Amino acid sequence: MSRAHQSKVLLLTLCIVGLVWATHAQAHARLVTADPAPNATVAAPTLIRLQFSTTLAKKFSTFKLTDTDGNPVGIVMSDGSDTRTLAAKPAATLAPGLYTVSWTAVSTDDGHKTSGAYSFTVQ
Repeated sequence: MSRAHQSKVLLLTLCIVGLVWATHAQAHARLVTADPAPNATVAAPTLIRLQFSTTLAKKFSTFKLTDTDGNPVGIVMSDGSDTRTLAAKPAATLAPGLYTVSWTAVSTDDGHKTSGAYSFTVQ
């Protein structure tokens, strides 16, 4: 096999590996939008919605809400509007303060778990 042919084979192999890796990485669930939005200042929300980049395994995907001191705040999970959305209603009206949403999402595409957190303020 000539050096030119070996170089072409190597380049083609690297391209294929790159495409497979990129496709695999895109399958992980990423938070796309949230309501309330990260760093937003809002009136007390009656629903918290998180939308992800891929279809979720809802049995294994969830989020929790904590207050300024890190204490858990009661929420009641509800059906999201689609297979990419998690939603919950606060169990009681949220008092003014800083709240943190901590989420875990499992993608049905690859079964990998991702997690993250963001905060919003209730005025």
